Amino acid sequence: MIGYLISLPLLLFTAFYFTKKQLFIRLANLINYLFILIYVLAAVGEACLYREWKSKLSMQALQHFMHPSEVFKTTSWGLTVLFFGLSILLAYVFIKLYNRKVAVVKGVLSETDTFIAKLGKGLLYFVVIIVFAGLSIRGGVQQIPIQSSDAFFCTSPIANDAAVNPLWNIAFSIVDYENHFKENPFKDFSQADADKIVSDLYKVEKDSTIQFLDNTRPNIVFIIMESWSAYVSKKFGGDDFAPFIDSIANEGIAFTKIYPPAYVSDQGIPAVLSGYPAVSRISIINQSSKSMKLNCINQDLKKHGYESGFIFGGDLNYGNIKSYIFNKEFDVVKEEKDIDGSLTRGKLGIQDEDMQKVYLNYLNQAKQPFLYSWFTLSSHMPYDFKGEKKALVPHKENDYINSVVYADNSFRNFFKEASQQAWYKNTLFVIVADHSHATHKDFSVYDAEYHRIPLLFFGDVIKKEWRGKTVEAVFSQMDIPATLLNQMGFKQEASQYKWSKDMFNPNSKHFAYFCSFAGGGMVVDSGSVGYQHGLDELVVNRASNSRLADSLKQLGKAYQQSIYEDYRLK
Repeated sequence: MIGYLISLPLLLFTAFYFTKKQLFIRLANLINYLFILIYVLAAVGEACLYREWKSKLSMQALQHFMHPSEVFKTTSWGLTVLFFGLSILLAYVFIKLYNRKVAVVKGVLSETDTFIAKLGKGLLYFVVIIVFAGLSIRGGVQQIPIQSSDAFFCTSPIANDAAVNPLWNIAFSIVDYENHFKENPFKDFSQADADKIVSDLYKVEKDSTIQFLDNTRPNIVFIIMESWSAYVSKKFGGDDFAPFIDSIANEGIAFTKIYPPAYVSDQGIPAVLSGYPAVSRISIINQSSKSMKLNCINQDLKKHGYESGFIFGGDLNYGNIKSYIFNKEFDVVKEEKDIDGSLTRGKLGIQDEDMQKVYLNYLNQAKQPFLYSWFTLSSHMPYDFKGEKKALVPHKENDYINSVVYADNSFRNFFKEASQQAWYKNTLFVIVADHSHATHKDFSVYDAEYHRIPLLFFGDVIKKEWRGKTVEAVFSQMDIPATLLNQMGFKQEASQYKWSKDMFNPNSKHFAYFCSFAGGGMVVDSGSVGYQHGLDELVVNRASNSRLADSLKQLGKAYQQSIYEDYRLK
């Protein structure tokens, strides 16, 4: 925020250096007075708003000031006096301090410098300002620019919210609103019609479930695999690049037609843990005030005595994931900076072979029952893990395929050690990708098969008659929370997941929605379609007939409209 605030005044000082006009000095000071006033109003206004809304100042709150009488009618006199009193006092104090310690009354130029010398110094000054302000705005030279989640440090929402700069937050909210929230860009139906089409998809004749667990209180261990396509595993319909995952899939329950709504990690994580879908170019966890309202399976299980943790070998600011994890109140949150500094790092963080040992260590320390998640890293670019990269496929995705082989071997070592631990026999392992990736198969990103991912339930808590089963019906990555909660007998909690359905309810419809940056699609057992936003004709059509293709296209468009409206208004 400081980087943004200093940029314009410093540029005005540069203009003064070139022109010798004192006007630029006075203008810079006036702008700083304005910044002080705006900042104080934002900070005090947010503090007052938080008492009622429990959220930071946002565009949604500012819209109420279109009717100021309504605002003041609903605000107590005490809060009104506090707002104006603090705002006036703080603005006065900071403007006084600025005038005494910071403000330049009159700019001074050396009269001995030649025109060339002044020009050279002015250009140097300009470049230094641009570099300094730019580095300040991105927070340094690290790979990932700072985001609001950099300020998050605990599971207390009010503490995290207080730590986020109020003026930066409101500016971000306004820009984001202008880009995304004014209206629904996917308006193909009346909203009532779109919502009805979607609600009909989730209707079931009978709320029942087939029990595959022999214990309703197992530990739950997620392994969320970065960028795994179903086509890297033979068991899931691909090639033989993940032999270990294939081997345990033969002992667990393998879902071979799972499609994520997501195409990036910050969409995939809430899809897995909160059963919440995504639409093109939007991720709910980039809006902390919205992601706070999501259900999350660890929070539901916490009420029943479960400890929870989320472990990642990289930087959780990636995709603003940290804010989501803290908002969802995971008990243990660990990322690269929290983990043994002696472990070898790649550009993104600690590789899977080392992280599997770290994860195992945290599981050994956890109090049962627990729900823990490990978000893997090595199968994400730049694939800088140690070891030889063999020529496994004649394609540009050879490095990616090698990363899957590496990660698969890491999982082998993890399960070898985990199987010796006391908690192992009472644990359900949920192994799923956050989203898919391009492979040697070279599917179009508008094709459902590009997005298909593996999902595996594995562990001794699975009934013997279910071990080795393959489920070939179409389901979504989002269906995990409702399925697990129903298996554990928490039907009320499961019912809160509007976008998640029970995969073991014989009455559930078989479908999945997916999206990409510029399109979306719908999949059912008998086919799939993929389309590009703004293009009427289908980009990919795997439906068995034209009637089905038209129906799937309508379902997909209604689904994305309903998702976006839910997200926009949340």
